[in-house]
Formats: sequence, structure tokens, C-alpha cells
Amino acid sequence: MGAQGFAVVEIYRFPDFVKAFGAYSTQKEGPIQFLPIENEAFRARHTIHLWRGPFYVRVVGSGPLEQLVGFVAQRMPVAASRPAVFNFFPTDNRVPNSERYSADKGFGQEILGNSFQARFNIAGDVMDGLIVPAANKAAATKILDGYRNLYVANGKLLDPIPNLGEDNFTGEDRYLGRTVAFRIDRFVIAFNGYKERQKLVDLAIATDARILNSIRRQLVSADEGQ
Repeated sequence: MGAQGFAVVEIYRFPDFVKAFGAYSTQKEGPIQFLPIENEAFRARHTIHLWRGPFYVRVVGSGPLEQLVGFVAQRMPVAASRPAVFNFFPTDNRVPNSERYSADKGFGQEILGNSFQARFNIAGDVMDGLIVPAANKAAATKILDGYRNLYVANGKLLDPIPNLGEDNFTGEDRYLGRTVAFRIDRFVIAFNGYKERQKLVDLAIATDARILNSIRRQLVSADEGQ
């Protein structure tokens, strides 16, 4: 970059845009500033990170890094949107650009890996949500049971929520926090926080409704296509 500074550009190509988004989104740590570059990009202290279609780009250096990232991005295909699973989360009170995908863990637990995550802020109470799309209902049941057992072993279970999903539990623990978790079809959904439980319940109910509406639309479309 001449006398203005230097930069190292690292470009990683993934088999699909979800994995690229995952590699990018797990870097959203500490104070960051989001940039108006598609699909999504942010500046950290000495780096700029970009998710663009099947690519994750990391630029390290000094000088006009945004111009360099913009130049690189223009030569890459754009994904149509974030992974579709995020559409199941309520949009109200969702923290902008908080969406992440982690293949390894969710809420610090390996059993909740392969999870799509988002953060919510309701009247100052910050809560995290995740959705795990399991291979089938049996796999989803196993994941929910494993997560429930963490609270059985370390904390305590609270009353389940009537008519939430096909199975659900609520629990609280000094270290794990409060949680509301449920399974619907092959999806496991959980919300975690440390303050008012009812706000977690409200998020869970809203997500349940969005998933059910999506399933109904798919069924209607299938019927119309016959």
C-alpha cells in the first residue's frame, strides 16, 4: 500500500456461504465497528473482517484498509442473504448484526454446536438465542435431553411452558444462567440469560410461532404444487 501503510490480505474460500459466514461471525469479539460492505464486514483494532458469499476475508495492517477491502469485495459473488435459519428468530429487539454461526459450541456447550445464534436486548436485558437444525427428530431429542441434563446436574428445572414446541424445559443455574429450551420437529431452540425469565419465555413463544408459520407455508406450497 505504499507510503500510506501496509496490509496482509487473507482470503479463505469455503464449500458454501454458511461455513464462510461461520468463520467470519465467530470473530465478532470486543469493540468492533460494522462497515457498509456486502454481505457484512466490520473493523476491529488492527483488522477488517469481511463475509462475502463463500468467502471470508481478513485484512491486517494500517492505512486505508476499507478501500482495499472494498476493492477485494467487488470481485467476489454476494450471497443472497444470511443463512435462512435466522429468519426463525424474532426481529423485534434483535441486536443488529449479532447473528453468528458456530460449528463447535453454543452457550459454551459442545452439545449445542452447529448452532445459529443471535443476541437480543429487551429493555436493557441482554439475552442470547440459538437454533440447532438437527439431522432428524431423534437427533434433536437427544440434543435437547443433553442440554436439559446440564441443568439437572448443576442447577434446577423450573415449570415447563404449556404448548411450547413438542417438548420443552426451563431451568436456572448460578453459572449457566436461566434458560428456556424446546424442540419442534428437527429444530432445537434455546434462549439464555441471567435476568427476567419471562422475557426468555416471550422470545421462545415468538420463535415457536415463526417456525410453525414457516412449516405451514411449506405445506401449503407443497399442496399447491401437486
